[in-house]
Amino acid sequence: MVDSETYKVGIYLRLSREDERLGESGSITTQRELLLNYIKDNNLIFIDEYIDDGISGTTFDRDGFKRMIKDVEDKKINMIITKDTSRLGRDHIEFGYYVEKYFPEKNIRYVAVTDGIDTSINSTNNDMLLFKSAFNDMYVKDISNKIRASLYTKKRNGKFVGQTAPYGYKKDPNDKHKLVIDEEAAFIVRKIFNLFVKGTSLTEICNTLTKEGVPIPSVYKNMNRGLKSSIYGVWGQRTVSDMLQNPTYIGDLTQGRCKKVSYKSKKMIHTKKKDWIIAENSCPAIIDKETFELVQHIYMSNRNRKTIKDNGCGNLLLRGFIYCKECHHTIGFRKQIQYTKAYGTKVRIYGNCNYWSKHKKDNACTPHSVKYEDIESNVLEAIKDACHKYLDTSVFEDILKKNSKSLKLQKDLESQVSKLKNEITLSIKKIDDIYNDKLNGIIDLEMYKRIYNNITGELISKEKELSSIEEKLYKLINNTNDNHELYKKIVKEFLSLKSPSRALLSNLIKNIEIDENKNIEINYKIKLF
Repeated sequence: MVDSETYKVGIYLRLSREDERLGESGSITTQRELLLNYIKDNNLIFIDEYIDDGISGTTFDRDGFKRMIKDVEDKKINMIITKDTSRLGRDHIEFGYYVEKYFPEKNIRYVAVTDGIDTSINSTNNDMLLFKSAFNDMYVKDISNKIRASLYTKKRNGKFVGQTAPYGYKKDPNDKHKLVIDEEAAFIVRKIFNLFVKGTSLTEICNTLTKEGVPIPSVYKNMNRGLKSSIYGVWGQRTVSDMLQNPTYIGDLTQGRCKKVSYKSKKMIHTKKKDWIIAENSCPAIIDKETFELVQHIYMSNRNRKTIKDNGCGNLLLRGFIYCKECHHTIGFRKQIQYTKAYGTKVRIYGNCNYWSKHKKDNACTPHSVKYEDIESNVLEAIKDACHKYLDTSVFEDILKKNSKSLKLQKDLESQVSKLKNEITLSIKKIDDIYNDKLNGIIDLEMYKRIYNNITGELISKEKELSSIEEKLYKLINNTNDNHELYKKIVKEFLSLKSPSRALLSNLIKNIEIDENKNIEINYKIKLF
């Protein structure tokens, strides 16, 4: 160890946003005054100060800290002083590395004034050094958890808490937790959705926007993320894909689509849809719900289609719609070239159950061998027949009758809900009454428990029944289709086209199922067929 008279001191000062709660006692100015007084009182040589203001202690990637370490390497300083151990850093592992390994190897004396730490002497305070570091780390984790819980509550309540608004929106100047539509960007959002509905691929959409010189979201918001490479400003498929799946655009504010891997790391990862925080009707809508739902259906259909090997078949109209009736896996298609003297070369496309194809040795499912051209012609013909029937007046009268039945069923269910709610309220009152009887000595504890358990059992049963009926009622109301004009428009558009698009088919059907006897079943989205 060097002599005390030769200590060349660097003082390290740090303040982060979470530390600002300390007020003046934790400010950079206060830290500096404290450390300079320590240097003066101990006759030390002051070389330089190193400052990181507004930087979290969970990372050691700080400009001031790195400059200090460079001066250590260059032997400009051999003593480092901080106000306390948390100023050096709050990451327990990194802190331990520098204090327990790096500083001793470089012959550096470390002092944390208010914690009574001085590595040049043996003391019980030094023995507690790593414990203090662990507590500093736990403090940050605790603060992080509290902040995360607070933000989660705000998100659930429909308050926007992001740094920048989603593309197509901007923060309300009067309330930073509210979003308003940014019409310039919203125009591009609507364009993206419309192009996708018309059958334009993600790649084509990206190319179109890039060629038209439309600024990518980060450029538009002057975020300037990352380095400017050769693809800077080029629209990416992930960007467009995320926009097409974002419920925020129909007014259901969606947050939590990305998260940090740890409170110590800045790295962000995408979360699963089930973990998204969605607050319905919490912001203005840019896209109508019908268009959004159609896009989701097309998107899933396209994704299913991509999971199936192309096998030279190209873009089949019904690929991704066709499923095995028995095992519910997709039907995959392959191209076969046949040659005959009479007709020359012919190309046929055949399909089989994908699950069967992958697990033939395990006798999983059956082949379900079909010709694609037969399926397409039969399906399109069946849909046309259904569309004609839908437009037929007599069928339309049946639809109205069915709606009348639905309305009657709805009233019956609403009546049951009302009755059950009254009975539940009465049961809760009975529980309160017998509890008061027990307190007043009218009934003993054994009688109270017996009556209470009986009433509670009935209450639980009624609550389950109520939940079941309310679910039926919800489905009935939401599945009742009273917008016949919309469906008539879709049906007429389908009948007017010789070759309908995948987007139009997505409006009409959910999927197509083929059983092992090659029977075709079409599941329609318009439930009134």
